[in-house]
Amino acid sequence: MSKFIQFNVQASGAVQPAEPIAPLLINVEDISSFSATGAAAAVKTLVIQLQGRYARAGAGANPQTAPAGNTLTLTFSTSITAAAVPVTVNGQPNPFVQALVAAMSQDVPGVAVYQLGNDQSSAAAAPNGVQMYIRTAILT
Repeated sequence: MSKFIQFNVQASGAVQPAEPIAPLLINVEDISSFSATGAAAAVKTLVIQLQGRYARAGAGANPQTAPAGNTLTLTFSTSITAAAVPVTVNGQPNPFVQALVAAMSQDVPGVAVYQLGNDQSSAAAAPNGVQMYIRTAILT
């Protein structure tokens, strides 16, 4: 099992010092639970509850050296320049949860990467779906 999961947040056209792909590392052992939100055409998110060092940080540690909370909320898009809601289909496996489970169970030493595939749309313009990206990652 990996020690860390790397979440690559996409921000095309980001003004410096921000970068177009900002990696965020989370220790696998600190993930206590997770759930996907966003029905139908609503914004799609993955809410990850963290424990350990993140709980201590939320209890008053120095914000310069530790994150400020214990909930990581990832928001997804099919565009790197705008908020475009990915299509998901009822009755199909949730792609955001599946990607996290895959990253958590990878048998690589060190860092596993959270990798998203295409969404579940079947429109004529994108019969195999549209590539999904992490648009925002907010630690609260």
